[in-house]
Amino acid sequence: MKGVFMLLGALGFAHAAAGQVAVTYFPVQSVLALDTDTERRLWAGLNLETNTFISNVNMELHGVVNVRKGELVNYYAGLGINANPFYALNELPLVNGYALTVGARIKPLARHRNAQLVFELSPYANRFLDGGLLRTRLGVSYNFHRSG
Repeated sequence: MKGVFMLLGALGFAHAAAGQVAVTYFPVQSVLALDTDTERRLWAGLNLETNTFISNVNMELHGVVNVRKGELVNYYAGLGINANPFYALNELPLVNGYALTVGARIKPLARHRNAQLVFELSPYANRFLDGGLLRTRLGVSYNFHRSG
């Protein structure tokens, strides 16, 4: 009986969580992003590289704040940390670097505001803060946000 309650609780949590996630794909950079509900004031995201071997996958975890939300576009900014969890298995440093992300989620379709275009500008610095690059990303997203 305890297992049934745990299963029902897990299913309820999964159903609620499914309505609070955004999936974004940046095709040029081959990056898949999973974000919490991007319509909230504060949200978090996880970016995964999809064009590499599993042992060399860089992941970027970032916290984001919506600076300005509108019906047609949301502007946001956030800080992130770039890491590779597989490096720790080989006794290499876990952290690769740090990023500042500034972006816009454009909602071009009046009847489907959850379908979005995403543009990001993201300065990246290595873990020693002595080098880096300026990354730009353009992608498509769907926000599984429930209205009302």
